[in-house]
Amino acid sequence: MPMITQRQLELLTNYPPSEAPVVSFYLSIDRREREEKAPFTALKNLLKAGQEEVPRWPEAYQPILTQILSRIEETAEEERGGTSRGLVIFAGEDFWQVYRLPQQPGNYLVIDRTPYVKPLIHLFRRQPRYCTILVDKERARLFLIHMGEIQDYSMVLDEVPKRHDQGGWAQARLQRRHDDAVMHHLKRAAELTLDFFQREGFDYLLIGGTEELTSAFYDRLHTYLQERVVGFLPIATTAGAAEVLEQTLQVMGDVEERMAEALVGRLKEEVGSGRMGVAGLAATLRALNAHKVMELLVEEGYQSAGGRCRHCGSLSIRSTGKCRYCHGEIERVENVVDEAVELASAQGAKVHFIPPNDTLWEMGRIGAFLRYA
Repeated sequence: MPMITQRQLELLTNYPPSEAPVVSFYLSIDRREREEKAPFTALKNLLKAGQEEVPRWPEAYQPILTQILSRIEETAEEERGGTSRGLVIFAGEDFWQVYRLPQQPGNYLVIDRTPYVKPLIHLFRRQPRYCTILVDKERARLFLIHMGEIQDYSMVLDEVPKRHDQGGWAQARLQRRHDDAVMHHLKRAAELTLDFFQREGFDYLLIGGTEELTSAFYDRLHTYLQERVVGFLPIATTAGAAEVLEQTLQVMGDVEERMAEALVGRLKEEVGSGRMGVAGLAATLRALNAHKVMELLVEEGYQSAGGRCRHCGSLSIRSTGKCRYCHGEIERVENVVDEAVELASAQGAKVHFIPPNDTLWEMGRIGAFLRYA
């Protein structure tokens, strides 16, 4: 099944509304339930809610909805033997799209006249973009990887003078000329990478090639890009996109796991010392309301109902009552965690989505580093 692309998101967003219902289904696949071979708890709850929704639609559409829900259940159960961490399905009378994701999208089942795309858009926008550049003595190739999908951004080829087997001074001159041309090529490739970064943007950079060339190329990168380098790959410029994708994702999986462990460990220390960290939903929302959050850590797929003040917009774990800041009325929101992510981004805070982590779970699945105490 295809990975989601910007074009597919646009088509889903612009889906023409009609009288017929569309089912939008999101499932985060928990590795614990997969290993235990028990029924997916979230799946059972979502299907139950969907079945309760069916009678509210015109009678003519009820058999179709029942069939769709049954097919969704079968498809979700088949994922037990897979490796994906998320499943998204959009289904209608003549409409069936399945996306298997390497990230957890949350758990939702919505029946409406158009697809419910907002969670997928949020997921698409917040997933890191990786750039992998392969270099040798004559050419460089750029790849952009996002949400498990790879795109080849053409080949850049410099005419590097070939070495010739000549003796004496002539051979030495040709060797120097060749070496100078190689260094010029690497400098040009580094400039191209900076141009690409400024045009397309990416979060992390990996460099592929021999140890000698990757080191020389790294030295010629702008400091902005050197800060984004997270790994080196022993891979040739002739490698196919599938091989580049496989090696990039393997390295990035290890890198992201180490980064997540380090972030959670640092947060635990800050919270324990009572200094520049908070943990748990209530404390994190209070810090966001006070504009204190510098970095937000959220477990992938974490959801919780809560509330938002109609007057000042502050967030709360309570879904009713009066706002503690302005005494305005609190309205219920189905997932206050999503609201917290949006608020943190709007305040300029960096947001980290952490794969299931026992330490973060013990701290309440969400926390933040503070700008000030």
